[in-house]
Amino acid sequence: MSQSHEHGISVTIKYGEGYKDTWAVFRGPSEVVRAQIVDYFGFDSEPVTNLSLSELVVEATSIAHGTGNIAGLLGGRIVPEQAAPAQATGAPDPWAQAEQPDAKEEPHGWILGEIAKQASIADLQRLWASNQSFFADPSVMAAYKAKGRELKAV
Repeated sequence: MSQSHEHGISVTIKYGEGYKDTWAVFRGPSEVVRAQIVDYFGFDSEPVTNLSLSELVVEATSIAHGTGNIAGLLGGRIVPEQAAPAQATGAPDPWAQAEQPDAKEEPHGWILGEIAKQASIADLQRLWASNQSFFADPSVMAAYKAKGRELKAV
């Protein structure tokens, strides 16, 4: 980073491989240079807001070198971020379906299933001890007590 009172500052981030090096040069007042770096490297502004300009330059350099290493060493390619294209087949997106829970699904189905699987009082107690948050629900606690009574009767 160099500084000139007349023109602000100049930041150069050099990355690449030898003779193919890329130089990203940013000039102006520090606020302008910060904005240029954030824009150039595609940072979300929120996470870098509290970084000093020096820290931002280090982070940008790290990103630049890391991206270059991925492309050079592993044959990776930069894929621009864009909205997912609409499916031409009209088939439902299985990932979208997986993300949305079924409205009919029992909200505590997993823990109720785990309670039903327990074969001993000790196992049931371990389940309770390691999953305390589920047992605040009265239906889960009722299932736990019922399973306990069932195991004691055996």
